Amino acid sequence: MDDPLNWSADDQERALRAIAPWYQLDFGRLTDDADMLLELCAPGQRVLELGSGNGRLAIPLAEHGCDVTAVDSSDAMLAAGQRQMQQAGVRVFRADMRCLELSQDFDLIVFGLSTFQHLLRRRDQLGALRTAQRHLASGGRLLIDWTAPRPDDIEPAPQVMQVEWSRRSESGALVTKSAGQELALDRRCGDALDRALPIAWITYQYDALEEDGLVRRSVARFPLRVNLGAGEMTGLLAEAGLRAVDWFGSWDLDPVGDGDRLIVIAEAAP
Repeated sequence: MDDPLNWSADDQERALRAIAPWYQLDFGRLTDDADMLLELCAPGQRVLELGSGNGRLAIPLAEHGCDVTAVDSSDAMLAAGQRQMQQAGVRVFRADMRCLELSQDFDLIVFGLSTFQHLLRRRDQLGALRTAQRHLASGGRLLIDWTAPRPDDIEPAPQVMQVEWSRRSESGALVTKSAGQELALDRRCGDALDRALPIAWITYQYDALEEDGLVRRSVARFPLRVNLGAGEMTGLLAEAGLRAVDWFGSWDLDPVGDGDRLIVIAEAAP
Protein backbone atom coordinates (compact mmCIF):
# COMPACT_ATOMS: atom_id res chain seq x y z
CA MET A 1 0.00 0.00 0.00
CA ASP A 2 1.28 3.50 -0.81
CA ASP A 3 2.31 5.89 1.94
CA PRO A 4 -0.08 8.89 1.71
CA LEU A 5 2.42 11.12 3.49
CA ASN A 6 4.58 10.80 0.37
CA TRP A 7 1.73 12.26 -1.71
CA SER A 8 3.05 15.13 -3.84
CA ALA A 9 1.57 18.12 -5.65
CA ASP A 10 2.09 16.25 -8.94
CA ASP A 11 0.21 13.24 -7.57
CA GLN A 12 -2.65 15.53 -6.53
CA GLU A 13 -2.81 17.17 -9.94
CA ARG A 14 -2.97 13.79 -11.70
CA ALA A 15 -5.92 12.80 -9.53
CA LEU A 16 -7.68 16.10 -10.14
CA ARG A 17 -7.17 15.85 -13.90
CA ALA A 18 -9.23 12.65 -13.76
CA ILE A 19 -11.95 14.30 -11.64
CA ALA A 20 -12.13 17.75 -13.28
CA PRO A 21 -14.11 16.77 -16.43
CA TRP A 22 -16.82 15.23 -14.23
CA TYR A 23 -16.74 17.58 -11.24
CA GLN A 24 -19.70 19.71 -12.27
CA LEU A 25 -21.76 16.66 -13.15
CA ASP A 26 -20.82 15.14 -9.80
CA PHE A 27 -21.19 18.10 -7.45
CA GLY A 28 -23.01 20.74 -9.50
CA ARG A 29 -26.39 19.68 -8.11
CA LEU A 30 -25.17 20.32 -4.58
CA THR A 31 -26.38 23.80 -3.62
CA ASP A 32 -27.14 23.55 0.11
CA ASP A 33 -23.66 24.67 1.15
CA ALA A 34 -23.77 27.61 -1.29
CA ASP A 35 -27.17 28.61 0.11
CA MET A 36 -25.66 28.55 3.61
CA LEU A 37 -22.87 30.90 2.53
CA LEU A 38 -25.33 33.27 0.86
CA GLU A 39 -27.22 33.50 4.16
CA LEU A 40 -24.02 34.30 6.03
CA CYS A 41 -22.53 36.79 3.57
CA ALA A 42 -24.00 40.17 2.61
CA PRO A 43 -23.62 41.69 -0.86
CA GLY A 44 -20.54 43.86 -1.08
CA GLN A 45 -18.49 41.82 1.36
CA ARG A 46 -15.02 40.66 0.35
CA VAL A 47 -14.83 36.86 0.20
CA LEU A 48 -11.79 34.60 -0.22
CA GLU A 49 -12.32 30.94 -1.03
CA LEU A 50 -9.30 28.73 -0.42
CA GLY A 51 -9.40 25.57 -2.52
CA SER A 52 -12.08 26.92 -4.85
CA GLY A 53 -11.84 24.22 -7.52
CA ASN A 54 -14.03 25.07 -10.49
CA GLY A 55 -15.82 27.90 -8.67
CA ARG A 56 -18.92 25.99 -7.60
CA LEU A 57 -19.16 28.18 -4.47
CA ALA A 58 -17.32 31.27 -5.69
CA ILE A 59 -19.67 31.86 -8.64
CA PRO A 60 -22.96 32.11 -6.70
CA LEU A 61 -21.25 34.31 -4.10
CA ALA A 62 -20.13 36.68 -6.86
CA GLU A 63 -23.60 36.63 -8.43
CA HIS A 64 -24.95 37.49 -4.96
CA GLY A 65 -22.97 40.72 -5.11
CA CYS A 66 -19.91 39.73 -3.10
CA ASP A 67 -16.39 40.71 -4.13
CA VAL A 68 -14.94 37.21 -4.56
CA THR A 69 -11.38 35.96 -4.86
CA ALA A 70 -10.85 32.25 -5.61
CA VAL A 71 -7.57 30.44 -4.94
CA ASP A 72 -6.65 26.92 -5.99
CA SER A 73 -3.41 25.14 -6.81
CA SER A 74 -4.87 22.86 -9.51
CA ASP A 75 -4.62 23.90 -13.15
CA ALA A 76 -7.17 21.23 -14.10
CA MET A 77 -9.82 22.37 -11.64
CA LEU A 78 -9.37 26.07 -12.38
CA ALA A 79 -9.56 25.41 -16.11
CA ALA A 80 -12.83 23.51 -15.63
CA GLY A 81 -14.53 26.66 -14.32
CA GLN A 82 -12.42 29.41 -15.88
CA ARG A 83 -15.06 30.77 -18.26
CA GLN A 84 -17.88 30.73 -15.71
CA MET A 85 -15.76 32.38 -13.01
CA GLN A 86 -14.62 35.06 -15.43
CA GLN A 87 -18.20 35.80 -16.45
CA ALA A 88 -19.25 36.07 -12.81
CA GLY A 89 -16.44 38.51 -12.03
CA VAL A 90 -14.48 36.20 -9.73
CA ARG A 91 -10.77 37.01 -9.39
CA VAL A 92 -8.79 33.79 -9.70
CA PHE A 93 -5.30 32.98 -8.44
CA ARG A 94 -3.42 29.75 -8.94
CA ALA A 95 -1.50 29.49 -5.67
CA ASP A 96 -0.70 27.28 -2.70
CA MET A 97 -3.07 28.12 0.18
CA ARG A 98 -0.38 27.21 2.72
CA CYS A 99 1.84 30.17 1.82
CA LEU A 100 -0.49 32.61 0.08
CA GLU A 101 0.19 36.34 0.29
CA LEU A 102 -2.41 38.69 -1.19
CA SER A 103 -2.43 42.47 -0.94
CA GLN A 104 -5.89 42.73 0.63
CA ASP A 105 -7.91 41.36 3.50
CA PHE A 106 -11.36 39.77 3.55
CA ASP A 107 -14.61 39.82 5.49
CA LEU A 108 -15.19 36.08 4.98
CA ILE A 109 -12.69 33.31 4.20
CA VAL A 110 -14.02 29.89 3.24
CA PHE A 111 -12.68 26.34 3.17
CA GLY A 112 -15.68 24.67 1.53
CA LEU A 113 -16.86 21.05 1.15
CA SER A 114 -14.09 19.14 2.95
CA THR A 115 -11.26 21.08 1.27
CA PHE A 116 -9.45 21.22 4.61
CA GLN A 117 -9.32 17.40 4.72
CA HIS A 118 -6.93 17.38 1.77
CA LEU A 119 -4.30 18.83 4.11
CA LEU A 120 -2.72 15.67 5.52
CA ARG A 121 0.04 16.96 7.77
CA ARG A 122 -0.35 19.22 10.78
CA ARG A 123 2.17 21.69 9.34
CA ASP A 124 0.06 21.97 6.17
CA GLN A 125 -3.14 22.48 8.19
CA LEU A 126 -1.46 25.19 10.25
CA GLY A 127 0.01 26.82 7.15
CA ALA A 128 -3.45 27.13 5.58
CA LEU A 129 -5.02 28.41 8.80
CA ARG A 130 -2.27 30.99 9.25
CA THR A 131 -2.91 32.13 5.67
CA ALA A 132 -6.53 32.69 6.64
CA GLN A 133 -5.55 34.50 9.85
CA ARG A 134 -3.24 36.87 7.95
CA HIS A 135 -5.95 37.76 5.44
CA LEU A 136 -8.87 38.35 7.81
CA ALA A 137 -10.13 41.92 7.96
CA SER A 138 -10.98 43.43 11.34
CA GLY A 139 -14.15 41.65 12.40
CA GLY A 140 -13.75 39.12 9.61
CA ARG A 141 -14.82 35.48 9.87
CA LEU A 142 -13.38 32.16 8.75
CA LEU A 143 -15.69 29.27 7.83
CA ILE A 144 -14.47 25.67 7.54
CA ASP A 145 -16.84 22.91 6.39
CA TRP A 146 -15.85 19.26 6.54
CA THR A 147 -17.28 15.76 6.97
CA ALA A 148 -18.10 14.85 10.55
CA PRO A 149 -16.24 11.81 11.94
CA ARG A 150 -17.85 8.44 11.15
CA PRO A 151 -17.10 4.96 12.51
CA ASP A 152 -16.35 3.73 8.97
CA ASP A 153 -13.48 6.23 8.71
CA ILE A 154 -11.30 4.15 11.03
CA GLU A 155 -12.51 0.70 9.95
CA PRO A 156 -9.39 -1.14 8.67
CA ALA A 157 -11.32 -3.29 6.17
CA PRO A 158 -11.69 -1.60 2.76
CA GLN A 159 -15.17 -0.39 1.84
CA VAL A 160 -16.56 -2.03 -1.29
CA MET A 161 -16.86 0.30 -4.27
CA GLN A 162 -20.44 1.59 -4.34
CA VAL A 163 -22.34 3.13 -7.25
CA GLU A 164 -23.31 6.67 -6.20
CA TRP A 165 -25.19 7.87 -9.29
CA SER A 166 -25.79 7.59 -13.05
CA ARG A 167 -26.39 10.83 -15.01
CA ARG A 168 -26.32 12.17 -18.53
CA SER A 169 -23.42 14.45 -19.39
CA GLU A 170 -23.76 17.47 -21.68
CA SER A 171 -22.50 15.33 -24.55
CA GLY A 172 -25.26 12.78 -23.92
CA ALA A 173 -23.01 10.10 -22.45
CA LEU A 174 -24.43 8.05 -19.58
CA VAL A 175 -21.91 8.52 -16.76
CA THR A 176 -21.85 6.31 -13.68
CA LYS A 177 -19.84 7.21 -10.61
CA SER A 178 -18.61 4.64 -8.08
CA ALA A 179 -16.63 5.41 -4.95
CA GLY A 180 -14.75 3.51 -2.28
CA GLN A 181 -12.56 4.12 0.75
CA GLU A 182 -9.69 2.28 2.42
CA LEU A 183 -7.87 3.29 5.58
CA ALA A 184 -4.20 4.04 4.89
CA LEU A 185 -2.17 1.95 7.31
CA ASP A 186 1.28 2.19 5.73
CA ARG A 187 2.84 5.54 6.76
CA ARG A 188 6.59 5.59 7.24
CA CYS A 189 7.45 9.25 6.73
CA GLY A 190 6.41 12.29 8.74
CA ASP A 191 6.61 12.78 12.47
CA ALA A 192 4.83 10.60 15.00
CA LEU A 193 1.74 12.83 15.14
CA ASP A 194 1.33 12.81 11.35
CA ARG A 195 1.65 9.03 11.29
CA ALA A 196 -1.03 8.71 13.98
CA LEU A 197 -3.67 10.83 12.22
CA PRO A 198 -6.28 8.76 10.34
CA ILE A 199 -5.96 9.08 6.56
CA ALA A 200 -8.01 7.18 4.00
CA TRP A 201 -7.44 6.43 0.34
CA ILE A 202 -10.52 7.57 -1.59
CA THR A 203 -11.23 6.17 -5.06
CA TYR A 204 -13.58 7.84 -7.55
CA GLN A 205 -14.41 5.95 -10.73
CA TYR A 206 -16.35 7.53 -13.60
CA ASP A 207 -17.59 5.25 -16.41
CA ALA A 208 -18.92 7.12 -19.46
CA LEU A 209 -21.01 5.09 -21.93
CA GLU A 210 -20.66 6.97 -25.21
CA GLU A 211 -22.95 6.83 -28.25
CA ASP A 212 -20.42 4.58 -30.02
CA GLY A 213 -21.04 1.96 -27.34
CA LEU A 214 -17.60 2.27 -25.77
CA VAL A 215 -17.15 2.84 -22.06
CA ARG A 216 -14.42 5.31 -21.14
CA ARG A 217 -13.26 5.03 -17.56
CA SER A 218 -11.57 7.73 -15.46
CA VAL A 219 -10.17 6.75 -12.06
CA ALA A 220 -8.85 9.06 -9.35
CA ARG A 221 -7.29 7.80 -6.12
CA PHE A 222 -6.27 10.30 -3.49
CA PRO A 223 -5.65 10.50 0.28
CA LEU A 224 -8.02 12.37 2.57
CA ARG A 225 -7.69 13.21 6.25
CA VAL A 226 -10.65 11.59 8.04
CA ASN A 227 -12.07 11.50 11.56
CA LEU A 228 -11.20 15.16 12.17
CA GLY A 229 -13.09 16.20 15.29
CA ALA A 230 -14.08 19.53 16.82
CA GLY A 231 -11.53 19.23 19.62
CA GLU A 232 -8.62 18.81 17.23
CA MET A 233 -9.84 21.68 15.07
CA THR A 234 -10.15 23.93 18.13
CA GLY A 235 -6.50 23.25 18.94
CA LEU A 236 -5.38 23.95 15.38
CA LEU A 237 -7.30 27.22 15.30
CA ALA A 238 -5.74 28.34 18.58
CA GLU A 239 -2.23 27.56 17.35
CA ALA A 240 -2.89 29.63 14.22
CA GLY A 241 -4.11 32.65 16.21
CA LEU A 242 -7.82 32.00 15.70
CA ARG A 243 -10.75 31.04 17.92
CA ALA A 244 -14.04 29.30 17.21
CA VAL A 245 -17.17 31.36 17.80
CA ASP A 246 -19.88 29.05 16.36
CA TRP A 247 -20.28 25.37 15.52
CA PHE A 248 -22.89 23.71 13.31
CA GLY A 249 -23.68 20.16 12.20
CA SER A 250 -25.30 20.78 8.82
CA TRP A 251 -25.64 23.28 5.98
CA ASP A 252 -28.99 24.23 7.52
CA LEU A 253 -26.95 25.38 10.55
CA ASP A 254 -28.38 22.70 12.82
CA PRO A 255 -26.54 21.95 16.09
CA VAL A 256 -23.51 19.67 15.99
CA GLY A 257 -24.66 16.06 15.98
CA ASP A 258 -27.85 16.78 14.02
CA GLY A 259 -26.18 16.37 10.64
CA ASP A 260 -23.22 14.79 8.87
CA ARG A 261 -21.08 17.94 8.68
CA LEU A 262 -18.85 19.86 11.05
CA ILE A 263 -18.86 23.59 10.32
CA VAL A 264 -16.91 26.07 12.40
CA ILE A 265 -16.99 29.83 12.20
CA ALA A 266 -13.87 31.40 13.64
CA GLU A 267 -12.33 34.82 14.09
CA ALA A 268 -8.91 36.21 14.93
CA ALA A 269 -8.04 35.60 18.56
CA PRO A 270 -7.79 38.77 20.70
